[in-house]
Amino acid sequence: MQNTNRNDKLYIRTYREIRKYIVQNNLQPGDLLPTEQKLCETLGVSRNVLRESIKSMELMGMVRACPGKGTEVQAFNLDFILQNVLFFQVGPQEEHSIREMFGVRKVLELAYMRQAFHAMTEEDVRALRSLADAMRDNWSRGVFFIQEDKDFHLTLFRSLHNDVLLSLLEAIWSVDDGFELEKKQPHLEQTVTKHEAIVAALENHSYPAFARAMEAHFSSGKYLGMTSYEEF
Repeated sequence: MQNTNRNDKLYIRTYREIRKYIVQNNLQPGDLLPTEQKLCETLGVSRNVLRESIKSMELMGMVRACPGKGTEVQAFNLDFILQNVLFFQVGPQEEHSIREMFGVRKVLELAYMRQAFHAMTEEDVRALRSLADAMRDNWSRGVFFIQEDKDFHLTLFRSLHNDVLLSLLEAIWSVDDGFELEKKQPHLEQTVTKHEAIVAALENHSYPAFARAMEAHFSSGKYLGMTSYEEF
């Protein structure tokens, strides 16, 4: 192997060489990698090192082992990669990391809110009103509205057609899903009200009101590095 960082572990250097092989040979989803024997000979590594590299690529969703067939290249999937990265950043005791992700989400949404406002379609606004109404209905029946809340925020930004932004938000939501629901419960009515204010501003075509509503939404303890979900 050439042009590799010798400080990296051998399986990581092998991983990079295989990735480079895929790009240089323009392999498409469904194409097969060369056999283990061929790759070992080409890269000058043992089967154990090669298998460790392939396993890493499988975990990243880049390839898939097909018994009796070989190793198949998979379609690029940013959602899969980001969700795996965030998943491995947090564990059962990693509450601090999860709270940091809430802060990242706040920065992302507020940074893109002006663009989102101007890209918003009437269809988007109607969808947001429907989601806000569903959140209100669920709250009145004592039902958590995690999916509606997630869909609301993804809908806010979908007209930007920024796949990286949407993938990041989706990945953070996958970590937030179900986190400390009991602590959130006493503050859900205020949460619903804040979402309704966002929709009202969009229906009135007022960016200043929309910006104020978005900033108010992210003023709760959840987004201020606190352990409380109190709304401010």
